[in-house]
This record gives sequence, structure tokens and C-alpha cells, in this order.
Amino acid sequence: YGTFFYAKTDEQSGFEATNPSMLTQNNYKSLGLEVESAYNVSNNVDLRGSFTYTKAEITSGSNAGNAPRRQPKLMYNFIPTYKFAQNKNTLGLSFIGQTKAYAQDSNDLVMNGFVIVNGFVEFGLTKDLSLNLAGNNLLDTLAITEAEEGSITDNTTNIVRARPLPGRSISMTLSYKF
Repeated sequence: YGTFFYAKTDEQSGFEATNPSMLTQNNYKSLGLEVESAYNVSNNVDLRGSFTYTKAEITSGSNAGNAPRRQPKLMYNFIPTYKFAQNKNTLGLSFIGQTKAYAQDSNDLVMNGFVIVNGFVEFGLTKDLSLNLAGNNLLDTLAITEAEEGSITDNTTNIVRARPLPGRSISMTLSYKF
């Protein structure tokens, strides 16, 4: 599937949640392409993936010409799975990522791009009983998705409040269907 998009948005005046004295009123335009795909290589191998390319720009105010905050140019995922032992068990990975994005509309502070790798294996123990072992963010990648401050000032103490994706976690689930 493919979708081309183009949008123009006029933002009404609003206050920043973390800085009530700062009023924002930007207009934006963006264009891009989103592609989703799935392919069954065989009865045992399945490939799925998608990407979204976005070229976005602030079109008004003091930040005109800059990229909007938190908007990467490319976001993507790729999910291969493999069924084995007479298709009773499944092994899978997912790669989810994005390119760099700016923390704020001023485009001074960059949040690096990242790829998060997740994996799972599910064992069909009986017709109705299965065991699933899953690992999220297997490489323990630091992935920042939001930050409040817009820049770093030289020769001063800087504190940046940011929201990362969770670090590595592993879970195991025993499921019985009835």
C-alpha cells in the first residue's frame, strides 16, 4: 500500500505546557509518502515492513523555514517471522526506527535517530497451551522521542528533560486458550 500526502495546517495560539509565558502560533506544511508491505516468502517465512517519509516545514513566525519539533524525515519498521517445527512455533524480530529530529521548532537541539530491535519466540506446547518469550529493546538503545528544552548554552549547566523509550526488558508468558 502506498499513500502520498500533502497538508497545510494553521495552528491557533496556544501556550507551552512547560512554559506558560511562551505563546506558540505556527503554520506548517508537509508532504510525504507512506508505504506498507507484506510478503509471504514461503509457508514458514513472512516479511512485513513500512516506512513514512515526511518533508515538513514551519511556514510562519520566527521559526519559518525550520522543521517542526519531533518530526523525523523517515520512520520505518521491518518485521521478519519464521515458523518452524511443523508451524507450531514462531520466531520473530522487529526493527523500529527513525532518523534524527529536532527537540523544538528552533532546530538547535537534535534528538539522534535510532533503531529499536525486539524479538520473540513462541512455542506451541499443546493445542491450547503456548509459551512466549519476548525481548524488547534487545540492544538497550537510548531512543529519545521528546525533549522540552530547545538548545544547549555553552559555559553553563544545562538540564534537558527528555522522554526516552524504555530500556531492555524480557518477558515470558504462558497462555492457555479455552
